[in-house]
Amino acid sequence: MATTAGAGAAATTSEKKKPVFVKVETLKPGTHGHNLTVKVVNSNTVKATGGGGGGGGGGRVSTSLSPRAPPRISECLVGDETGVILFTARNEQVDLMKPGANVILRNAKIDMFKGSMRLAVDKWGRVEVTEPADIAVNEQNNLSLVEYELVNVEE
Repeated sequence: MATTAGAGAAATTSEKKKPVFVKVETLKPGTHGHNLTVKVVNSNTVKATGGGGGGGGGGRVSTSLSPRAPPRISECLVGDETGVILFTARNEQVDLMKPGANVILRNAKIDMFKGSMRLAVDKWGRVEVTEPADIAVNEQNNLSLVEYELVNVEE
């Protein structure tokens, strides 16, 4: 009986659904699970802000985190023929996001930073470099330049 249950579980895991790829212009605030094929336009390294200045509590926290290396963060402008958006690359993702490279972003999400959209891939997603393709990036439609404001609606 246990062997049939194991076979049934294997059959359900092998039936994976095909990823649906979307274009940059369809991205909306607060959404996740996006698969995109984009080209890296440029990449700017952001300085990591380490805690270590102020009070006693901050000192204790920074000493417990000191054995780890500070996170590497880079803001990369990525896009396709429909538009561009800022992608926040973290740690090993920074090495993959070279200007001119074509990448596939799997399970990407939209984060809000100072009222504007940022694309990110966390531990549940994947960043893959793919073969060079001829993507004419539309830099006129920058989704990260649009400011959003949270409005509470009372009923």
